[in-house]
Amino acid sequence: MKTIAVMSPKGGIGKTTTADTVAYILGEERGYKVFVLDGDPQGDTSKTFGVYEPEGIGMSELLERHVSVGGDYRTMELIRPTRYDHIDIVPANGYLMRTDMNLMLRQEKNQVTRLRDALQEVSRAYDFCICDCGRLLDMVVINILLAASLVIAPVKVGGFENEALHNLEEQIEDLRGMNQDLRIKVLMTMRQKNKTSIDFEEWLKTESGFDMFMATVRRSVVAEKATMAMRPIPEFSRRGITAQDYRCIVDEIESEV
Repeated sequence: MKTIAVMSPKGGIGKTTTADTVAYILGEERGYKVFVLDGDPQGDTSKTFGVYEPEGIGMSELLERHVSVGGDYRTMELIRPTRYDHIDIVPANGYLMRTDMNLMLRQEKNQVTRLRDALQEVSRAYDFCICDCGRLLDMVVINILLAASLVIAPVKVGGFENEALHNLEEQIEDLRGMNQDLRIKVLMTMRQKNKTSIDFEEWLKTESGFDMFMATVRRSVVAEKATMAMRPIPEFSRRGITAQDYRCIVDEIESEV
């Protein structure tokens, strides 16, 4: 199972949209068995896949009450089916903020590797695990990053976004001591056909030093409408430009497996 985290410290750059769309294309269009982890207390990915419950169990129990740490839940017991044949999910809700605090207070060797241990249980049952991360590098996100081999980092045009990208790279570099396989790959989102976007894309690909997806994701109102409808973009608008762009992203992911 290849585990991919989608992470950015900046909001409004398509992080959750990227996670949901990549998961949908891999599962429903390419036929892989996909396991989704919602690592954001807002639970937006859980809402997109139709399993959000404000009081439900999910990621908090996976991290705090798994049998590997003396709890009473196995990973398979926390996985929920979705309305899509090839996609299952462990949902999240606001209790994930409490989980972060609880893990931070524990001075245990496995406080940042709990998720990696829990995923071993299902590593042969799925082809891909796609993780939507919260914006903060908290204990939940650290657990996700230490279980992943690839971090997709969405970025759009802007100086603050560029600075956030450098900060994320530094943070991931610090984690490589515990996960040597972890690498970051930048994805330009919300690309527009203007000189500023074109220049920024050229800089990212030729001078920034970041590993980049060759494909970019164009800006489209369809993506916003799909979010409002709480549906994955390719299902909402199969032939739209955003769905087409994300298929190119998945092509690149598949080529590296």
